[in-house]
Amino acid sequence: MYYSSKLIASLSGYSRGLYQRKCYATAFRLLSTSSSSHGVPEPVEVSQELRPLYLDAQATTPLDPRVLDAMLPYLTYQYGNPHSRTHAYGWESEQAMERAREQVAELIGADKKEIIFTSGATESNNISVKGVARFYKSKKRHVITTQTEHKCVLDSCRALENEGWAVTYLPVQKSGLVSLEDLEAAMRSDTALVSVMTVNNEIGVIQPI
Repeated sequence: MYYSSKLIASLSGYSRGLYQRKCYATAFRLLSTSSSSHGVPEPVEVSQELRPLYLDAQATTPLDPRVLDAMLPYLTYQYGNPHSRTHAYGWESEQAMERAREQVAELIGADKKEIIFTSGATESNNISVKGVARFYKSKKRHVITTQTEHKCVLDSCRALENEGWAVTYLPVQKSGLVSLEDLEAAMRSDTALVSVMTVNNEIGVIQPI
């Protein structure tokens, strides 16, 4: 990926303190000057005039500068393992994680004990689908999802089918929306989970949640 010196300079301005700025600028210089002789492709500059518009914000988005500013210390010099409780590096990382946990809980109206940090959406979906289903396995063995669900959700449902769960894959209408009548008809007394993605990352449909 290509990083211009102008971008480096502008992003560096968000960091706090000389040390953070130096670390950040150095990291980007290393990325932008890596040689293919070390197994890293040469950086490619993309013409801004020919650069396409990227609109798939459901798949990935540019990092908010405020997030970069908040995370930069933990990517440079405050890099302790939050589970290492025998030294100051671990203590400050643990405090930061617990503070973030409280903020997320407050944002969505949950208890902080309900907030679990994962590596990303795939891991989160696997934990949610399989976790909820297996929690209710003694009484409820039915899951409902859609045919247009994210691949990791569909794969999780197929894994549950192999373990004996019944899974209903709801079709969607021409508009991409799920029929609420079909959903209601699919509900059973032993339904443990209904998984419907709010916004489809392929076609952009927003479901009437």
